[in-house]
Amino acid sequence: ESDRIIAMLNTLMDISEAETGAMALRIEPTRLADLLEQTFELYADVAEDAGVDLGMEVPYDLHVPVDRNRMRQALANLLDNAIKYTPRGGRVEISGAALPEGVRIRVADSGVGIPADELPRIWERLYRGDKSRSTRGLGLGLSHVKAIVGAHRGRITVESTPGNGSRFDIHLPAEPPNITPV
Repeated sequence: ESDRIIAMLNTLMDISEAETGAMALRIEPTRLADLLEQTFELYADVAEDAGVDLGMEVPYDLHVPVDRNRMRQALANLLDNAIKYTPRGGRVEISGAALPEGVRIRVADSGVGIPADELPRIWERLYRGDKSRSTRGLGLGLSHVKAIVGAHRGRITVESTPGNGSRFDIHLPAEPPNITPV
C-alpha cells in the first residue's frame, strides 16, 4: 500500500511540474519506431495473457524531438489502458505518422469505449469512469499522459464509441520545446 501511495504522490508531482512548466525534460532526436517498439515489447506479454492482439505500424525513419523516458511513460499508460479495457479477442494498435506540423502517435483499441458524457472528465486527476472503477488504477494515468504531452508542447485528443473502442492521438510538434537542458 505504501508503494501505491508513493507512486501516486510521484505522479501528482509530475503532473504539477508539467502544468507549471517545471517538468525537467531531456529532449533529443528520437527514432519513433524505436520508442514505439520498446513500449510495444513491454506490453507484448500482458496483451498475450489478456488474449488481446497487439499491432504496430510506424515508418522506420520518422524522428521526433522528445524526452524518451517521459514519452515512454505516456505511451505505456495509453497502451496499458487500451489492453485493460479491450476484451479477449480484441485488438490494440499503436502507430506513428508524419504530419505537416509534426508527428502523430496513435493508440487505438477495439475495447469497451468511453461514454460521451465521461470524455471531458477523463483528463481530470483521480477521475474514474463507471467502467474503470472495477479495475486497478489510481485515476491519474490520463492526467499524467496529458501533462507529459503538454510539457512537449503537444496535444492529445480522444475519440471513443461505447462498444467500439477508443482512439487516442498524440500530436507533437516537429520542433523541440524551448527548455533548459537538464
